[in-house]
This record gives sequence, structure tokens and C-alpha cells, in this order.
Amino acid sequence: MNKAICHALVAFTAALLVSAGSVRAADPSDLAGSFPLGVYWPWERTEGLAKRNGREKWAFVEQCLDDLKSRGIDAVWAVNLGISDLPGLAQRMAAREMKLVPALGELHYNVPERRNNWDYLERESKRAIEAAGGSPAILAWALCDEPGGSIVGEMETFRQKFIEWGAKQPPVVVTMWPDSPIYAERAGFAAVCTDVYPFFSAGNPNGPNTPAASQSWYRRQVQMTVGAARKAGRTPWIMPQCFVEIWGPWKYDEHLDAVMLPGAILHWRQPTVGEARWQLWSAIGAGARGFFWFVYLPPPEGQPEAKPYVGPTFPPALAVKEATPLYAPGGLLRPDGTATPEYLAVAEVFVALKPLLPLLKGVVPTDPPFGEVSPPGWIGGLSNLESKRTFAVLVNDDTDHAQVLKVRLRKPHDVRDLRTGQVLKRAADDTVAVKLEPGDGTLLEEP
Repeated sequence: MNKAICHALVAFTAALLVSAGSVRAADPSDLAGSFPLGVYWPWERTEGLAKRNGREKWAFVEQCLDDLKSRGIDAVWAVNLGISDLPGLAQRMAAREMKLVPALGELHYNVPERRNNWDYLERESKRAIEAAGGSPAILAWALCDEPGGSIVGEMETFRQKFIEWGAKQPPVVVTMWPDSPIYAERAGFAAVCTDVYPFFSAGNPNGPNTPAASQSWYRRQVQMTVGAARKAGRTPWIMPQCFVEIWGPWKYDEHLDAVMLPGAILHWRQPTVGEARWQLWSAIGAGARGFFWFVYLPPPEGQPEAKPYVGPTFPPALAVKEATPLYAPGGLLRPDGTATPEYLAVAEVFVALKPLLPLLKGVVPTDPPFGEVSPPGWIGGLSNLESKRTFAVLVNDDTDHAQVLKVRLRKPHDVRDLRTGQVLKRAADDTVAVKLEPGDGTLLEEP
């Protein structure tokens, strides 16, 4: 199942209308106290990558989990995981105090023969719940990957039945951006999780294809997710982008980067290091309360024998005429298990966020408490209602260059940078200066 391809025809379609409907309240075992810093792991790639690297499957998995843990990543959304592998993964994650969202291959609802097949779903759901054995690693159960708005009623029935069948943790789904408000309003899933992939290839007519357009679109979709979640009393999660997608032939080069071969077309491009940082800080500033990066593992092998793409989705001029390196492998990892620069940047932000999570859990967007920020900065306000603290998230929208951003203060006072702990002294013109790396961000509060 390639969930990314499904976005090609919806990225700029009109948002679906959300029809009114009442649903049963979300299960009391909700996700309001969670803030996963996670990755999306296509389980079907695991064995192929293990073999490529001369490792036994579970030894490879343990190596990956240790690496994730060491880099501040504490959660995994494992898609296409088989029930037979669930106990082994859950046990290994529990031992590392990590959280798991199993998206089991046997339970994906949007397989046609499973729709309304409650006998099958009850049998497999109970088998999955029994296989988990009450593992403390389970954060939530993913019942479907990108269910459309047209089946929201069936998905809500599945959610309710899954709890009746014995689940102790809340069910969730990940939805595409037009469907997230529908699921927030008409279903009781504990999280509103949207996959937002903003970086389309240059000239691609299927989505935002310039850095500025991609930034605007991403920020708008994250804000829509947070707003829909807040209105419905749910927890907003975001699935950001770190992958490439090639239609047609491609291979890996000696550096294990993807190379497009003649006739191939690039659909999504891999974000830069600055754009990886920027996705996280922009979503934090909008009020997101959890992340699962798409995608952790890259494909084990290229597809050099694939036919050149022919069809109406892309103009023929986008097809490359010679081998074209992309300088990216198509995931956070390379096929040999080494980290990409984007992965290191994501991990750096996650480590910075760890001590701030008690403050960020339960936040809601509010007006920025200070004032305006100089270009190319962006500022968002957040309020933690429980602690009665209001603060600002400052983001460098320049994803290529470090910038010194000036924040104009409404009131004359100093400001504390919560990321570094430093107090930033107010200048005579009632501004504070904050230096941020490309796409980076921080939290500011009155001391």
C-alpha cells in the first residue's frame, strides 16, 4: 500500500463539505496526555532491508529501535505490521519505554472485502488485542490508512466495535487533509491525525511546487487539523514529509541516493534539512501535539526495470531524459541504515522538545503574546490552560539561511528563550533579537 500516491489527485481539490452528525464521545482512554515524537515505519520494508544489510530481521529491528531511542524518538506507527509480529515488536518497544501505534495489515478497513464484514473484523481484532497481551507499549490502534470521507460512518462503527471487542487503548486513523475535518466532526477517534506532504516537485501541477507555496499550504493544513481537533475535543497529530516519490524507473547510486532514470517523473521531492526542521516548528506553533514522520525506512531496492511513466497526471515535459540524482534516499534512513541529514535535523528538534513537552501537552492556539516579528520570521501564540502560561513559538521561515529575527514587544520587558533558558534583553526600541538556524524555531515567554 503506497499511501503517498493517494495524495496526487487531492492536493488541490476543493475540501469536502463536512455534514453534521452526532457521534458517541471518544473513549475515556484518550490521547490528551500524549505527545508522541515518532516515525511511520512501513513494516513490509523491514525484512528486505535486514537481508540487504546481512542481518536477521529482529536484530535489524532492535538496531533501529536503539537508534530511534538514542535520537529522542519515542514512538512508532508501524503500518502493514502482521499480527504474528505484533508481540515481538511490542515487547521490544516496551523494554525501551517506547510507544507503538500498530496499523495491522489484517485490520485495514479500506480493503473492499472487509467493509461491513464484522465477523471477519471481530475475529481479527480480538486476535490482535490478545496478541498485544496488554503491552504497555501500545499507545493507540490504527484501524485504517487514509479512509475517505465517504466511509466515515463505517469507520465510526468499527471504532465503537473495536472498543467493545476489548481494546484498552483508543483507536485512531490517519486521514488526508480534506477528510480530517469530517473525521473530527463525525467520528470519535481520539486523535485527528493528518498526513501533510507539501513539497511537490518543481512544475508539478498536482500540488504546491515552489518553496513559498509549499510553506503556505502546509501551515494552512496544519492549522485546519488543529482547529478541527480543538472543536471536537480531540488531540491533533501531524504526519510530516521526508521522502521522495518517483513514478517510473529509478535506482540507488553508490551513495545510496535515489537516481531517476530516463522516462521517470518526480512527484514529491525530499525536503531539505531546513525544511525538515521547519515542518516541526511550524506545526508546534500552530498547536500540533504529536508527530509521526513519513517515512522512516526507504525502499530496500530501486525499480530500474519499471516502464517510463505515461499518463495524464503529469505533463510529459517533467520526464527526465538522462539519469538524474536526487541526493536523497526516499526516507529518514538510507538503505544501509545510516541517518540522512534530514533525520539528524528531526532528531535534534525532538531532543530540544523533550523538556518542553509538559508545557506543550494540552496547549491551544492563541494570539501571540508579544508582537510582530521581522521577515522572514513567523510567530504563533500558544496557551497552556492548566498552567495558565501563554508563550510564543518563533519560526525562521528561511529554510536555507540562518537569520537574526527581531520580535517587537507590546510591553517593555525582557523575554526568556525556553529552549535555551536564556533571558533575552529588551533593546531600546522594544525588540528582542533571536538568531535561528535555517527553518529552526524556539519558544519565548515573559520571565
